[in-house]
Amino acid sequence: MTWPTPEDLPRRGTVTAFDGRLVVDLDARVATVDGRAAQLTFKETDLLHGLVELGDGTHPAEEIMRRAWEVDWPHSRDLRVPIRILGNKLGEPSWIVEGPRDHYGLHPTGATGNQGVCDS
Repeated sequence: MTWPTPEDLPRRGTVTAFDGRLVVDLDARVATVDGRAAQLTFKETDLLHGLVELGDGTHPAEEIMRRAWEVDWPHSRDLRVPIRILGNKLGEPSWIVEGPRDHYGLHPTGATGNQGVCDS
């Protein structure tokens, strides 16, 4: 069995949100936040992409996990650690907000919404 090389995988493109303050290169697994780049793992990239796709507000952990990883996780609390790690990598833990009962969402300081979300 041979493993696929990065060139064998389909290109996923770039996702931009918050008027360009957040740019996620889904292929290189790099998030650029206010001009500062952060290297992400595959799982972190998918998690961030899922949060961007879900848009404004906070969302149940189960919905985020289904969107990001296409799985039903038995315990919503399992998302707590990946969320914290992602927030730290973004350099602004406050970019990820936590709502009641394991709900999470993106909302950077000074943002008025998930404006300008686009895939390219």
